[in-house]
Amino acid sequence: MPAKLERIGHCLIKVRDVERSKRFYTDVLGFQFMEQDPDHGGVFLSLPGDGHTIDLSPVGDPATATPPVGQQDGVGVLHIAFKVASYEALRESYDSLVADGVNVQRMMDHVSQRSLYFQDPDGNTLEIYYEFPRARELFLAGRGDMDEPFTWDDPLPQHAGAAS
Repeated sequence: MPAKLERIGHCLIKVRDVERSKRFYTDVLGFQFMEQDPDHGGVFLSLPGDGHTIDLSPVGDPATATPPVGQQDGVGVLHIAFKVASYEALRESYDSLVADGVNVQRMMDHVSQRSLYFQDPDGNTLEIYYEFPRARELFLAGRGDMDEPFTWDDPLPQHAGAAS
């Protein structure tokens, strides 16, 4: 019998400079600072309603730390995605990222959602996405993700409407 998991709880990210990353995740992405672990130097950050969502932990030697994998065919976590509640919130996230000097590398329509991709100060790829109300139906029907770029001028597709 499989484990009865509820959701992904948190992600631990190794970083070169904990304070720099703490500022990025709180000031740019809106995470709440929860606690700093005095014994290990780690920082625990939360999204609203969570105990913690992201743990930032220092690497042993920032000068020799290897960069994130960041390649489609590499082993490991390729990105961490954060969901927003509306398409308007996705646009507001984009505007906020740009205002904070963050380079939005790609804007992709994945049939079931639209996504923004960018990097944190250590080069870890992050995603903010709006999932269409019918996303589950689209997945179960074989959505056929085409990974098409989108612009803010592009209308939302017809299938982005309310779930049936």
